[in-house]
Amino acid sequence: MKHRSLYDRMIHVIFACILVSMATGSFWDLSISYALLNQESLPALLAAGYGSMPNYLLGVICGYLLIRRANPSSPPLQYYGRVVFGGLVLAGCAFYGGYDTCHYITEMPRGLAIGLGFGFAVLACLFAEWALRDASDAAVARLLKILILIALGPTILTHLVKIPWARPRMRLLVSGMGQMVSFHPWYQPGLADKAQLIASGIPKDDLKSFPSGHTTAAATALSLYYIASASPLLRSRRYQFFFGGLCWTLLIALSRIVIGAHFLTDVTAAFAITFTIFVVGGKLYRADQLLSE
Repeated sequence: MKHRSLYDRMIHVIFACILVSMATGSFWDLSISYALLNQESLPALLAAGYGSMPNYLLGVICGYLLIRRANPSSPPLQYYGRVVFGGLVLAGCAFYGGYDTCHYITEMPRGLAIGLGFGFAVLACLFAEWALRDASDAAVARLLKILILIALGPTILTHLVKIPWARPRMRLLVSGMGQMVSFHPWYQPGLADKAQLIASGIPKDDLKSFPSGHTTAAATALSLYYIASASPLLRSRRYQFFFGGLCWTLLIALSRIVIGAHFLTDVTAAFAITFTIFVVGGKLYRADQLLSE
């Protein structure tokens, strides 16, 4: 009961902070971005390259757990199918986690970036194996369902919103093409002249400000809370893992504003998407049972 009370209070406080942040950005989005803008910021550039890594590593852990839960005594097609599928998920997330870095840190050699992606993937698998070595099969099965939902849900929803919303990014407003577009508040979705703007040379990606994909991906680090909850070794520290993931998310969100990629409401809405799925996934799959399984 004490756990549920603390957990519920934490959820309520965070949702209240989301509302305050959205309200603040609704009035002062542009002013805040002008005050923080520094497109040459090295920390913000590094954050652009690695801010989404938690989402890829979460996919790696999901793939690893699929392999780990494969039962050799099950029919061969089922067993090898799960192993192969889990391996493809693991390798694919490791590869794209590294490859995606090159899109933002263009000076980094592609081979090095992909190698680092696989290096982080190995560390993620070692962490999962160590943390869950004493966890029950029931807890791991429940955990895997929650992690898959958190890994896929926010990313899919964010990209479904981004394209039709077509909000111009801050960096576009301050660029040489800035005179072709104007600031659009988050509550005015869509651009009537989007096709003409793209035809005139404006990159499609500069019309995908709302919500922030990096922040959505960074916030999947909150899933460390559920991993810790399922781990007899880490259960007592689950809130430390949660707030570690929250701090990572806030740093990435701030960096996206600094570099001119997003506004305050963009990163707030993105966090709200992932956090809502985090909460819903926990309720849907009875995450509270992880503490006793």
